[in-house]
Amino acid sequence: MDNIKKVFRRGVITSVVILVYGILSSNQLIYIGMFIGSLLSLLGFYMICLDVKSSVMSSSPFKVGVIGYLKRYLIYGVFLGTATYFYGLPMLISGLIGLLNVKFNILLMTLFDNIRKLKIKYLN
Repeated sequence: MDNIKKVFRRGVITSVVILVYGILSSNQLIYIGMFIGSLLSLLGFYMICLDVKSSVMSSSPFKVGVIGYLKRYLIYGVFLGTATYFYGLPMLISGLIGLLNVKFNILLMTLFDNIRKLKIKYLN
């Protein structure tokens, strides 16, 4: 549970950094595409947490999981479709990078933990 809170905290910090950088550089691709994509990434991760809780309590966890999966990817698809329709391919790529926010944070947390373990193992 502690790691989930850490992922949310780092995801929010990353989203704020993306927004500030987009505003300072006045780049529409960053402060619209990447920022909204990173917020949707956090929303998707929160929906996964809710789906896990309801799946554990449900009598049909497969159905709950599939419906949650379809809802998340419908949201992602609508976002990417509207971004592409109104702004074109660069906004699609920017939105995709924003949607990877939580995944990048989890990857970085895992890499840092592994580096810390290797450092303790071989440098002590």
